[in-house]
Amino acid sequence: MTINSFNRALLTPCPILRPTEQEFEDPVAYLSRPDVARLGDDFGIVKLVPPQTWKPEFSLSNDFKFHTRLQILSDLGITSRSRRSFKDNLNRYLKMIDQRPVRSSFVTKDHNRKKVHYYDLYQAVQKISPEAAMDDHKWAAVSEQFGIVDSPDVLRHEYEDKIASYASFLNSSEQYFPDTKENEDNDNCMICDDNSRPTETLLCDNCDSSFHMSCLNPPMTEVPSGEWFCEKCLVGTGEYGFEEETDVKYSLAEFYEMCKEFEAEFSQEYNNGEPLTLDTIEKKFWEFVDIEKSDLEVKYGADIHHLKPGHISGFPMENTPGLDMENKNVQRYVKHPWNLTRLPFAKGSLLNFVNRSISGMTVPWIYVGSLLSTFCWHVEDHYTLSANYCHFGATKKWYGIPSKDADKFEQLMRDSAPDLFRRQPDLLHQLVTLISPMKLIENGITCVEVEQQPNEIVITYPRVYHAGFNSGFNFNEAVNFTISKWLEFGEKSIEDYRKIKKENVFNHYQLVENVLKSYCQSAMLEKDFVRTALSSYENFIGRQFHVMEIYRQAGISSIKSKRNETMRSIEEEQNGVFHDETEDDELCGNCRTHIGYQYFDFDNKAKEEKEEEEIKEQPSHHETIESSQQVTVFTTPEIKQEGFESKVSVRQLLTPQASPQEIIVKRRLSDGEDDHRDEEEQVGKRRKSSRIQKLEKEQLQRKEAAAHSIARMYHKTNNDLLDKQDRVRLCLQCCYDRYGQDVPTHGQLVMETSIEDSKDLIQQVKRRLERGNGVDVTMLLNR
Repeated sequence: MTINSFNRALLTPCPILRPTEQEFEDPVAYLSRPDVARLGDDFGIVKLVPPQTWKPEFSLSNDFKFHTRLQILSDLGITSRSRRSFKDNLNRYLKMIDQRPVRSSFVTKDHNRKKVHYYDLYQAVQKISPEAAMDDHKWAAVSEQFGIVDSPDVLRHEYEDKIASYASFLNSSEQYFPDTKENEDNDNCMICDDNSRPTETLLCDNCDSSFHMSCLNPPMTEVPSGEWFCEKCLVGTGEYGFEEETDVKYSLAEFYEMCKEFEAEFSQEYNNGEPLTLDTIEKKFWEFVDIEKSDLEVKYGADIHHLKPGHISGFPMENTPGLDMENKNVQRYVKHPWNLTRLPFAKGSLLNFVNRSISGMTVPWIYVGSLLSTFCWHVEDHYTLSANYCHFGATKKWYGIPSKDADKFEQLMRDSAPDLFRRQPDLLHQLVTLISPMKLIENGITCVEVEQQPNEIVITYPRVYHAGFNSGFNFNEAVNFTISKWLEFGEKSIEDYRKIKKENVFNHYQLVENVLKSYCQSAMLEKDFVRTALSSYENFIGRQFHVMEIYRQAGISSIKSKRNETMRSIEEEQNGVFHDETEDDELCGNCRTHIGYQYFDFDNKAKEEKEEEEIKEQPSHHETIESSQQVTVFTTPEIKQEGFESKVSVRQLLTPQASPQEIIVKRRLSDGEDDHRDEEEQVGKRRKSSRIQKLEKEQLQRKEAAAHSIARMYHKTNNDLLDKQDRVRLCLQCCYDRYGQDVPTHGQLVMETSIEDSKDLIQQVKRRLERGNGVDVTMLLNR
């Protein structure tokens, strides 16, 4: 089924929940109730309308200001962005081989007159025959995809003329590149990180990055006469991000006035000056997303996280300036569980067991919308639930995909831009990509719609992809929380994150451990839930134990390190005290999972200093050669580069700071050389000179081999990036995958929690389960 235009009737309306006053007092219990949870399973997203008596006063301070991000809607569509990126990269390649650039698409030169995008044609060929040669049968299949059944050679000729050579280049590229962020000084070669040999350095005509010709793979010997682009700019990285307008800060009143002006201009230009209805805005929004090129830019105050009292949330908090805390009505909303600053700590939310304050997760983020500003397709961190409350303003339109369709959605996105996902595996976690709900429906994926008005709460359940846009100026805030059935989703998120090297936001297994410890202390948890948590934790400890045993048998010892056990509390956060978020050294340097149990710590800086010290202690083989009979001391002849007056010794050329390749060498004997040396001494001098020549040659060969090796390595692995960091920590699995049992000597096995202690906890929980009776999970105590 192909849907040619946006049709709202094909969307599935979301359930609307209207809890009673009593039900509204216990968010987790209500949302966990079987009939409500079933709606979460079936629809993924629900709208909750609070009781009429619940009307919290907007409590943000008047001096609140924020900056916006700039969004160009036509950049966000996954298809339009992929087509444009492919065209740009292809044209750079064509320039390098002296061919004319192309547009994004072409019209077939036959009676069909079909418009075909070069990117679509490239992907069609790659899907049918990524590496093998195309034959007539395969070309007929490609032509049929584009509705060309009687002229199969039309697409073949265009492909072979414009794309074939570039496609071959892409297939031969490993598509792993040095990170320009690691080398902010563009004078340094991106491969060897050295800034010598400027006359042999090429600058990419797109990104201005520097490359030694000899470091390229294969090396170049001559400077190209035309434009030259590095492989990164020919292949593309798929990177995309919003521009943040950090220099301009808006008050809410200023942003409101700007929004009204933009709405009037938009209505005049795109709707004949007629009032904008939600249906009109919705159709226009998806038209701009799917269009190939548009200059329409909108502003969105998104992910605003201030920690100043009165700037954290629109809900009243204990540290909000000017509140009368003696007023019972104020106290009610400050302490109400649906106050989003408190929801993560609500009775039954497992985020009670997270040790850290997490901005945007346990601490709300604020969103100030404008017409057509958007939040792209994404799931919540660790697949948690989310709650979004609209304080005031225009309708926020949502789209949600039930978790049962999450795999189908991810596959559709990968199929829509496979090259983009190869370069950006975590693309769906970057919140920068959209695809029309109509495409979802075409592919059998349920898409649920929600229209959120002021004083309404939108809930997304675990692993529910969602996206949407604002129909005008509005003010929302959002936070995360969990229910007991989330636990298995949380564990899956860790497995999925490892595959794409996405950072963990908190330590999942420490949360599970805290749950089990709480059960041992009070048994105030439902037994089936505890069994689920126990099974998850026991499997994790089993995996850790298996790798630890391998290292123990290999004779690798460990040291103990104290783990941070500090638990943050709602009382502290309400008063503006926030514990630090996850530090980078608490994550595996490779897969980015948490390492707070057992891991390897590699002190690369200490290793480098030790190696440098050992080199200093070694005798210089360029100056002395020892034999059983005598020690011959070499004098160093001077050399000079033609056209320069300064003299350089051969010894200097043998250091990493210089290379014989840079200098035209002309040997000269020292001015005080005796003309009356005997023949034997002259022969000795010539022999010494030959030996130095040999050393020079060997040094040059080693340096060139190292440069080429580094170049090849950049196309295969990111291990070198780990080695360049002063200190790197690796989880047990990544360390074993990288080194096996042969762990480098500068790596130290660290235990923050012993396997024995974890096994003791497991046994305690099992004994308690055997003799104790648990109660409902919603009896979790607030912390």
